[in-house]
Order: sequence, then structure tokens, then C-alpha cells
Amino acid sequence: MRKYLACIATLCLLTSYRGVAQRSNVRAADRLLQSEKPNFAEIDRLLREAAAHEETKNDPYTYYIMGLVEHNKSKAEYRKLITPGVVGDTASMFRSVVAEIYGWRKTDSLERTPDKTGRISLKYLKKVQDYVKEDKDRIYSAGLFWLDRKSYQEAVNAFTAALSAQHILLPLGEQNLPADSTTANLTYYALVSAYTGKLYPEVIRLSRYKDRAANRNEVYQFVARSYLAEGDTLGAMPILERGAELFPETTFFFGTMISIHQARKEYDKAVALIDRALKVAPTNPNLLVLRGNVYFLAQDWARATEIYKQVLQLSPDNYDALFNLGQVYYNNAVTLLSKPLSTKLDEHKAKEYFRQSLPHLEAAYKRSPDQVRDLLGNVYYRLGLEKRYEELYNEAKK
Repeated sequence: MRKYLACIATLCLLTSYRGVAQRSNVRAADRLLQSEKPNFAEIDRLLREAAAHEETKNDPYTYYIMGLVEHNKSKAEYRKLITPGVVGDTASMFRSVVAEIYGWRKTDSLERTPDKTGRISLKYLKKVQDYVKEDKDRIYSAGLFWLDRKSYQEAVNAFTAALSAQHILLPLGEQNLPADSTTANLTYYALVSAYTGKLYPEVIRLSRYKDRAANRNEVYQFVARSYLAEGDTLGAMPILERGAELFPETTFFFGTMISIHQARKEYDKAVALIDRALKVAPTNPNLLVLRGNVYFLAQDWARATEIYKQVLQLSPDNYDALFNLGQVYYNNAVTLLSKPLSTKLDEHKAKEYFRQSLPHLEAAYKRSPDQVRDLLGNVYYRLGLEKRYEELYNEAKK
């Protein structure tokens, strides 16, 4: 029994010693950092061990020193860049100034968290905030630097770090970033970087800032498109709904929701959405085209025809209305001819539908020849207009 107890005591002492050793590691890293030529490889090793150990992984001092290491690296590189005759590395400077925020964000979080007695003890936060004030503009510049070079993930990292810097600078008790131009621009650039780089999960992660961003209409579209790119229509719908409320004249939000309902064959819901949008902009030709398209997909040719004609009264050169109305007449004709027992009267009506489709398709062809050519050629053929049929395809060969 005595041997067993002695063994337990030894293990306790070893555990305690290892914890003390890890705190000593952080102090050793601090001392090395203050030397004339810091050994950054050794400093990083000591800090990694401390961050992985139970006794020091939740110690603000560990992460304060982590941030300070990167801050010093960034300053050292900056001094090289501004010293004549000395070669510096701009990319390294910006990577370090962004990396410092990881450690200091953790310091900030740990120090703002009350202990078991409800007390908050601030040992390092004031120092961290002073350093962040010194570096926040450079972190912003890092984002612009990487965005300009189309290094989108690094740009996202930098702008996100700049947002974290704004969080660190908040007074105690505050949790939300101020609705100011700095927050608005940082958020916008972070989302632009992520969306342009097709980093759709990053866009979705950053979407919690969407209502603080500049150019909110554009930002809501980024977020919705990112959900759709990830195949998540369920996640996209609330964004599209809110976008439609905030920006009712932007047809993207209504149009995309309508497309989703159309894909699900929920035509009544699609029409209800369009009617809602038309209350805001009753003569918007794009919305009217969408309404016509719903009836087109539902094969309600009569209603589709009526709406496309209405669009062409408002906007005679509207390509979508011209092409789609031409297709409606064509589909009416083909439907008649496909009847198992079609009559001469059906053939006569079908020919009339082909004639009605012709001027609309010819007008649409002038706007988009490649998309319209085959359908127009089919109408020429059905009407026996061989010469125009040949001219159409000879023109395509030129």
C-alpha cells in the first residue's frame, strides 16, 4: 500500500512539475524574445508546447507572448523595408502582422471570461490593445495587399484578423462591433475576397457580419449565391427572403426564390412571390418576364402569351419576352401536330402559330443569333421558307 501511495504521490509531483515547466517555457520564450537576436525557432517550439499542455493552454500569458512574437517579427521586417540598402520582405511582414491577432484574440477571450468567483482579471489586455492600435491599419493594408495579388484566402485571413482587432479594442462589456465605416469596409472586403476566390464556406462563415457591411445589397447576393454554390437552398432561402425585403427592386432575390420554387414545381408559390414583387414595381419588365416564365414552365400557354405581350408593350426590344413568346407559339403548334388524330384544321392552326412565332424569333435572333438559330430554322422549315432557311445557316458559317 505504501509503495502504491508513493507512486501516486510521485505522479502528482511529476504532473505539477510539468505544469511549472510549461509556465517556465513561456517565461523562457519571453526572455528569448527580448534578446538582441531572438531565436524564433526555439521561441515557437516553447510556445507550442505550452499551448498544448493542460496547465498553460488556458493561460493568457501564453497567447500574449505568441502575439508579441509575431508583432516583433512584423516590426523587424518593416524596419528593413524602410531602411535604405536593406532588403525586406513585404509578404512576410504582412503575414506576421496578421498572425499576431491569433494569439491576442485568445488572450482577449480568456481575460474577458470571469473566473469561478465572477471576477475578471486583466493582466495583459491593456498591453494587447496598445499593440493592436499600433498595428490595425497595417492589418487592413495586408488584406488589400493580398486582394490585389488575387491571393484570396490570405486576403480573407487578413480582413478577418482586422475584424478581430476591432473586437479586441472593444471596451469591457461590449460584444458588438460599432456600426461605423471601418467595420463596414472590413466586412465588405472580407466577403468580396472570399466570394471572388470561390471560398463559399468562408462567405457563409462571414455572413454573420452581413448587416454591418458596406454595399449590403451586393453582400446579400454574395451570401445567397454562396449557399446555392454549396447546394444549400434551405440556407439560401432566409437570405433571399431578407434581401427581397431590404432591396425589393433588385430582381435577383425574388428571381432566385422563384427559380427554386420552379425547380420544385411549386408554381403557385412562384407566382405569389412575383405578385408580391410587382406590388413594389408593377411595370418592371424583368418581373413580368419571370411571371410569364412560371406559366411557360407550367405549360399554361395562354397566360404566358398574355404576359409576354404585356412586357413587349412596355419594352418592345425585351429579348427574353421576344424569344419566349416565339417559343410559346412554336410549342402551341407542335402540341397540335403531335395529337394522334390531328385534323386538317389542327394543321391549319399549327401553321398559323408558326407564322405568329416568326417575327418574335427573328427579332430575338438579331440579339442572340446562336441561341435562337435552331428554333428559327425549324420555323422556316415548317413554313416552307427554304431560301431563308439556307440563308440562316450560311450566315452562321461566315
